[in-house]
Order: sequence, then C-alpha cells, then structure tokens
Amino acid sequence: MRGSSLAQQRIADLEREVEALKEERTVLYRSQGTNAQRLLDLSDQMRENDDRMRQQELEISDSHEALRRTNSKINDMQDTLKEKDGTIQILQDEMSALQLEIVQIEERCGRLQAENDDLVRRWLKKMNDEAEKVNDVTHELELIKRKSAALSPRLGMAAVFEDDHYFGLSPISVRHGGSVAPRSAVGKIDARMEELHSIALTSNGELLAVGGQSSTVKVFEAATGDSVYSLTGCLKGVNHVEISSDNSMLLAASSDHTARIWKLDTGRHWKSLTGHIGSVVTAKFNIDGSRVFTYSQDRTVKVWDTQRGLCIKTLFTVSSCHDIAILDSEGHRLVTAHMDNSIRIWDTVSGKKLQEAAIHKEQVMSVWANRTGTRVLTNSCDGTLKFVDTATMDVLTVMSASGYRPSRNWARASLSPDERYAMAGSIDGKLYVWDVNSGDLVRSLDIHKSAVCDSLWDPTGARVYSAEKGRYIMMLQ
Repeated sequence: MRGSSLAQQRIADLEREVEALKEERTVLYRSQGTNAQRLLDLSDQMRENDDRMRQQELEISDSHEALRRTNSKINDMQDTLKEKDGTIQILQDEMSALQLEIVQIEERCGRLQAENDDLVRRWLKKMNDEAEKVNDVTHELELIKRKSAALSPRLGMAAVFEDDHYFGLSPISVRHGGSVAPRSAVGKIDARMEELHSIALTSNGELLAVGGQSSTVKVFEAATGDSVYSLTGCLKGVNHVEISSDNSMLLAASSDHTARIWKLDTGRHWKSLTGHIGSVVTAKFNIDGSRVFTYSQDRTVKVWDTQRGLCIKTLFTVSSCHDIAILDSEGHRLVTAHMDNSIRIWDTVSGKKLQEAAIHKEQVMSVWANRTGTRVLTNSCDGTLKFVDTATMDVLTVMSASGYRPSRNWARASLSPDERYAMAGSIDGKLYVWDVNSGDLVRSLDIHKSAVCDSLWDPTGARVYSAEKGRYIMMLQ
C-alpha cells in the first residue's frame, strides 16, 4: 500500500511537472511570437536604417563633390582676386598719374578762367558802353522825332507810317465800367524780330516791352508804337519779359542761363542774375520789386535779392514746368505750372511744397494769378483754360472752344484787370476771349498770321495787346 501511495504521489508530481512544463511551453511560444514580431520590426528598422545610410552616403558623396567644386571655385576666385589686385594696383598708379595731370589741368583752367573772366568783363563793359551810346543816340532821335511831330498838323490820330510800323491809332479811352472784350484790331507794331516770345506793359500802360529770339529787348510807346529803347546785354534769346509795378525796372529771362534787369527810365543795364545751369524760362518781380523769382530748365526756382543780385533761396521742383505766378505781394507763395499736368504751390521762405493738384489732362503751359492770389488761370495743351481756387485747388470754371489749339511753349493766357474775361491765342493765329464766371466763349478774332505767343489787357482794361510768333503785336479794342 505504501508503495502504491508513493507511486501515485510520484505520478501526481510528474503530472504537475507536465502541467508546469506545458505552461512554460505556452509562455515560451508566446515569447517566441513576441520575439518573432520584434525580429520582424527590427528587420524593417534595419532596412530603413540601411536605406537612410545609403541616402546619407549619397548625400555625403554629393556634399564632397559640391565641396570639391566650391574649393575649385574658391581657388579660381583667389586667382581672379590676385589678378584684380594687380589690375587695381595698375589702375591706382594710373589714377595717381591722372590726378597729377588733373591738378595741372585745373591750374591751367584756373588761369584760362581768369583770363576769360577778364575778357568777358572787358567785353561786357564795351557792350554796355556801346549800348549806352546807342541809347543816348536813340534818345536824341526820339527827341527830334517828337519835336518834328509837334510841328506837324494834328489830325486826331497818329500818322500812318509808310513802312507799316504802326497804323490807325486813337487815344486810349479809360473805361470805368470794367474791361472790354476786344472786337477788332486798331493798330499794329512791327517788333522787327524774327520770332516773338513775350510782351509786358507798364502799370500805367504807357510802355510796351517785347522779348523774342533776338538777344535784344525792345521797348515801345504803347500809344504811338514809337521805339523807345533797345536793351542789350543778353547773349541769347529772351523767353520772358516783366516790368516792376513801379515801372522802374525791366526784367528779362534769357536762354543764356541768366535773368537781367534794366533801369527803365534810362534803359541802362543794372543787374545780371547768374546761377542757373539751364535756360531761364520765366522771371517775375514781387510787388515792390525787392525780390525776383526765376524758373529754369534746370528744374529749379530761384529767389533773388534784387538790390544785391544774389540768390537767397533755391526750390527744386523735380518736374519740369513752363511758368510761375506770384500769389502774394511779398512773394512768400508762388504757383508753378508743370509738364506733368499739375500745378503746385510753394512756400518760398521754407522751400516746401504746400499744395499740388493734377487739374489738366496734358501739360500746363501757363499760369496767371489774380490780384489777391486767391485764384489762378491755367492754360493747357489739352485745349482748356481753368480758373482754380488756390485755397482748395478746386476748378471753378473750365473754358474751351472749338478750334482752340494752343501752341506748345507759345500759349500764355491772361486775365482782364477786373477778372471778368480770360484770353489766350491759338496756333492758327486766332485770339479767343471767354467769360470767366460762366466759362462761355465771348469772341474769337482771326487777326494773326502765325501762332499767338502772348496777350494781355492794358491796365485800364480798355485795350488788348496780342503778340504773334512772327514779329507783330496787334492792338485791339
């Protein structure tokens, strides 16, 4: 019995061992599956690592190749740099030699400039002396002519000159009712110039100044057409003429890069305003004549002290312009008419631009300010005149006419003294007059044979003077 019990015990132990081994086998199978999965994952990871390594090896190879090429370029650039260093050294040597030569040339230029200045001074002195002699002779001739005229019979009208210098004049009648819109020509002055550019009247309407392609400014008696002075001094043509409000000075803007001032009572040259590096297009006095304002093709406006003849301020307009107008008595504000279709208002004390407005479709040829500077009249290549409020830059009136076509650079428009009418000439020789308030065309006059370059009312508003490009000035009434 005891042996049987032991056997059963042994069998039970063996069965337990078998169960334990089965469980262990199950655990081992499970572990084997897990390990097999891990092995597969590790294999996949190794393949990915191998791919990355191959990719990195390729990148490293490419980097080595790029590095090799870069090193090659660096070597080439170093060689080039050495060559350029050599070239620079050669150029520096040449520059030193050229600088020495420039110093020598500047010394020679200085001597030549001094000689030239001396020659110019002597030449100007000679020309002024000759001009004074001519003016003296002209004055004597005028005295003789007036004495002769005093002896001739008075017919109530000026004599008709045989050379068609002037015809059919009647005394100026001062109209207290305001300015007139001219109806017909009553006189003609032959300026005896190949090409006219600008006219100006004294504030009393007695003298008429004319500038043109000739370097001489001519002054006529407005009522008779008699020649008073031929003012010399400009070296090239005159683009614009202006007379001071007290009638003491005449100002001319010239293509010789200068503006010049003559004393109107004697006809003698007084000041030359030099400093522009381009043709001076226009020049204006302020109300008391203490300042002159000039615009040049060098795109600058210069403010001059009249007495000293010195530039005291320069404004850079950037855009080219054709004309300027003074907006106050001192000249602290002015307006410029530009080729970019705009007008601009400037503070001449600070040199800053105050306002700007593109009011036309094409370039603005001229600008004319009323007496108070609150309104300006503009004339444009787009065939319109506009009356503009300078405070708001609003266009108050637009004026146009069928057939009106201004000629470029010959298109100055003007206001009547009472600001009732605006006037401008066309390229075909017609003179147009508009009502400023309504913008309606009042009248067009076919009186000129070439493009009208300038026109203005006399101070009374009773007569109009218009100048054509081809030498004649017409008086209208």
